[in-house]
Amino acid sequence: MKRLTRLTITALLLAGTTTSLQALTASEILDKVDRNMVASSMKFSAELKISISGSVRTKEFEGYTKGEDKAYMEFTSPSRDKGTRFLKLGDEFWMYLPNVGKAVKIAGHALRGSLMGSDFSYEDAVSNEELAESYDAVLEGEKKLDDVNCYVLKLSLKEGAEGSYYTQKLWVDKQSFIPIKAEYFSKSGRLMKDVQILEFKRVSGRNYPTRIRMENKLRKNTWSEFVLTDVQIGVSIPANVFTKGYLER
Repeated sequence: MKRLTRLTITALLLAGTTTSLQALTASEILDKVDRNMVASSMKFSAELKISISGSVRTKEFEGYTKGEDKAYMEFTSPSRDKGTRFLKLGDEFWMYLPNVGKAVKIAGHALRGSLMGSDFSYEDAVSNEELAESYDAVLEGEKKLDDVNCYVLKLSLKEGAEGSYYTQKLWVDKQSFIPIKAEYFSKSGRLMKDVQILEFKRVSGRNYPTRIRMENKLRKNTWSEFVLTDVQIGVSIPANVFTKGYLER
């Protein structure tokens, strides 16, 4: 009887220790998500798949990012899109069209417009900012999603912060700390976009998304995917890449 009591007490103590070790706050979970998703610098090749009423088009592009403020993308196929380029410099966003021959600035609400006819906005495409900088997080609980155990976070835009989405809801894989599903809402509470991270892989010691699907709920019968075919994180990038001169070369 004594031996059984000791075993029972030991089991309870171990269970309590395990629970304590596994208990994470909403802020700690979000920090782990940011460490996976935000890169100091990156070079990549990718595909943009756009489905409209069941018809899928594929565009190829390559690009670079550095910190939160610098991003460059250039489309390489199909031929009608070849040479179309985008540049983010701080709060400025520029687009270059070969048939125009000069860069055009995209500003204001236009930044929330469709990138190359996709469900991704210009802001979605070049975002490389830590969510913790702009959003307060609340842990709403835990839920299994497609057999994956997830933390469920609700993010609300901080007072004075800027963002395309007033609130976000994330389903964060408890093992990888990748948000395998996200919902983006307007200030009125309207669901604007549904996002799924369908694939990720280990890159430079982190879990990094390589296939992201987005559905713009303000459109009908559409979805779009970013598929990274090659990605390098923490690489050195020539400074001239992030200039209007390079954009208009």
